[in-house]
Order: sequence, then C-alpha cells, then structure tokens
Amino acid sequence: MPDKRIINEIIVHCSDTPPDMAVDVERIRQWHTDPPPKGRGWSDIGYHFVILRDGTVQRGRPLWRKGAHVRGHNQFSIGICLVGGRGKRGPEFNFTPNQARSLRNLVHSLLAEFGDSLSICGHRDYNPAKACPCFDVRRWWRTGRWEG
Repeated sequence: MPDKRIINEIIVHCSDTPPDMAVDVERIRQWHTDPPPKGRGWSDIGYHFVILRDGTVQRGRPLWRKGAHVRGHNQFSIGICLVGGRGKRGPEFNFTPNQARSLRNLVHSLLAEFGDSLSICGHRDYNPAKACPCFDVRRWWRTGRWEG
C-alpha cells in the first residue's frame, strides 16, 4: 500500500436520495463508475465512507487514494457520504439519529488517526449552489446539534 496521504479536512456529503430508497456503497459506486450517460465513468466511488440510514459505516474508496467528491479539495480531504438528503420537494434534512452517532464516531476516529487539527465541513461550504448535505456541518460539529 502507498504511503499515507496528508489529510487536512473531512468533507461531509449526502447521496441526495429519498429516505426510503435502498442505497449503499455498492450502489453509489455503480453510479460513479458506470460510463456516461448512466454514470460518471470514474475509476471508483468518490467517497471514502458511506453511512447508511441504520448507522452502518461502509468503506468506499481506500483512504490512501485521493477522493472524487469536491473539485479542487480532493487531494487533502476525506469524503463521507450520508445516505438521504432528498425529500418530495428537493433537498431535505432527513438523516437519522443512528447516522448522527456514526458520523460523530467516524470523525473522532479520523481525528485520532490524522490529527485533531483537521477541519470539518460540508460540501455546501465549497459550492454554495448545493444544499449538500442539507445541514451546517461546522455548526453540528461545534455544538452537537443534529438539525437541518
């Protein structure tokens, strides 16, 4: 395995799927790797982790490989995707308490591995046109309040 990458941030995303849709790391991997126009034609899933609605954490792209989740910020970041984030009328905070616990635990373990100076933010912090992940990740991390 190659040397460990230098990591300076964790970026949280959502799958932009309704809460009743069965989505997991393999489904997202297919969306990312299928050739266009069906998929994106990438070499692998863009995220390093996917958190299912029941709180299960699934590994995606290996940590030693740069992600494909925020243009211009992939080299030094880890991408985490929460399943959900889409309602009947568009983006919607519809994540579960199990996802909140798993996200917090995962971030703590990544901080322990890569250093507690990592910044933690959401995709929308780099692209204001996107709602992803439908909540203010920085505020959530700072206050522990899980809300949209």
